[in-house]
Amino acid sequence: MQRIVAAHRNVPLRGRVLFSAILSVLLLSAPELHAENRLSGSRSRYLQQHATNPVDWYPWGEEAFAKAKTEDKPVFLSVGYSTCHWCQVMEKESFADPEIGALMNDVFVSVKVDREERPDIDAVYLAAARTLTGDAGWPNNVILTPAGKPFFATSYVGRDQFRALIVRVGTMWREQREQLEASAALVIDALRPAGAPAEAGLGADTLREGYRQLAARFDAKHGGFLPSPKFPAPHQVMFLLRYWRRTGDATALSMVETTLGAMRRGAIHDVRGGGFHRYAGNDDWSAPHYEKMLYDQALISLANLEAYQATGKREYAATARGTFRYVLRDLRSAGGTFFAAQDADEEFYRAPDRRGRRKPSRDEKIVTDWNGLMIAALAFGGVVFDDAGLTDAARRAADAILASRGDSGLHHQPGQVAFLDDYAFLVWGLLNLYEATFDLKYLESAIALEDESLVRFRDSSGRFFVTPSDGEALLVRPRETGDGAIPAGSSVQLMNLVRIARITADPRYATAAAELVRSSSDDVSLAPSLSAHFLCGLDFLVGPSFEVVLSGRDVSKLKRAVFDRFTPNKVVVYRPLGAAPPITRIAPYTELQTAGAKAMAFVCTNFKCKLPTSDARKVRALLER
Repeated sequence: MQRIVAAHRNVPLRGRVLFSAILSVLLLSAPELHAENRLSGSRSRYLQQHATNPVDWYPWGEEAFAKAKTEDKPVFLSVGYSTCHWCQVMEKESFADPEIGALMNDVFVSVKVDREERPDIDAVYLAAARTLTGDAGWPNNVILTPAGKPFFATSYVGRDQFRALIVRVGTMWREQREQLEASAALVIDALRPAGAPAEAGLGADTLREGYRQLAARFDAKHGGFLPSPKFPAPHQVMFLLRYWRRTGDATALSMVETTLGAMRRGAIHDVRGGGFHRYAGNDDWSAPHYEKMLYDQALISLANLEAYQATGKREYAATARGTFRYVLRDLRSAGGTFFAAQDADEEFYRAPDRRGRRKPSRDEKIVTDWNGLMIAALAFGGVVFDDAGLTDAARRAADAILASRGDSGLHHQPGQVAFLDDYAFLVWGLLNLYEATFDLKYLESAIALEDESLVRFRDSSGRFFVTPSDGEALLVRPRETGDGAIPAGSSVQLMNLVRIARITADPRYATAAAELVRSSSDDVSLAPSLSAHFLCGLDFLVGPSFEVVLSGRDVSKLKRAVFDRFTPNKVVVYRPLGAAPPITRIAPYTELQTAGAKAMAFVCTNFKCKLPTSDARKVRALLER
């Protein structure tokens, strides 16, 4: 069963009490019926996978909840995604079973949601599941009142247990409704945003505590972090690299190398086909669940690129290159953007000879947030390897995403409102792409999107919501600080704000970053290791950090010197020749940083610059300090 161990809020004790109380009365026996499926017109591949079920599934919307109110039934909400192994198992065992379908139709109004299509709904009800059970995963099956309030949650359960659960819920809904509604009220109370955050400061001590917590969970034998199942969680590796860079702690670097090496050698890595599977069910990475997610390929590539910068070891470069080859071969669309995932076909991946076998099918939805991650990885790979092919792949994807914006702004996927992750991850990609190409349009687009996100997603305290201010009103307006399989959007926003503040010297962005840190202090200080990417941004904010301005005709050698070592807390700007080039409007401090046609590097800290140099070795030395 897939699980997410990172907590959304600190609710384990109350969650377990609620879970135990409800689960203890939710298991006995059954009845029967049939109905027409309503998912056949959906564009979601995940919903289409359930289109022939005997369950009378509804897509998310008013119609389902109106029916639940009219018929006085609870709502069975099931959230998953197309390549999810346990979602597929539960579909075959339970949802495709005529008896189970009839029983569900009798007791519930059933709603199916694709978490990749509606991450906002996923965020709300995943948080509800954690509140109820202390844990959560997919499929996330949550039982709601007709008003959408959750009172029970479970991930995968076998057919017979699920049948018993349906019957018992039906009985309790008729006979003990007050108890269920009281449970739902407790959940809603836990999900509501807390009051004003405490003024606890986050700083170098927070970074140390995050490291200490990761070290306590580290599996010294097999790498990664306990308990199983083990997810790649590359953002944790990226934080450890920064902690090593800050402190010189050799143990932190050893944790990175042990983890990346174990993953590279483990069955989670598809050595023959390239790319990484989503997670392993055991400690030594030998029992993978075989779906391949676009976001994992991007983040694992980024972690290996940084490890290559830090150590110079070729195995990390080879892993990143192999992952890029897989993505560009098997996940790239004709338009240059990237598909979401490839299926978990265990027979294909375990076959001694794959020749002649049909490749696992793909989920060909194109979502902006995961494309943003892939753009970030490819652009970074392009500049680290000095590889124009990778840079061009990033550029092509970015151009396609930017061209798809309508009058209403960015989309999550065509015709659908964008969420925080879409803005945050795309800005990350565009900032990396600017540093790879020095094409000003990517920097200008990144800043424009960041400005838009501050208006649409930020609250008065400085924190970010998952949904825009004009988005669909849900049970609560979700916010996330803790990372899951991918970094939280607000964590990426911290890094984006710090980078843009350093590029532009505009105090608005520095202020927004400081407010985000202050307003997130309660959540982050509780368990810093669960917000590893936030710690990466905090590490940049605490400093030291660098602003590097390159000027002159051919800066390629100096640029290689800037990127061939691990110096994560830096921004790099190119100042072309001539009086007042456009970059000086965005970064006014670059106006005087030119020395004619000769390639020069200005290495600055807090906008105070050392004497310019044309010597690549001296540039490396300045960035080592």
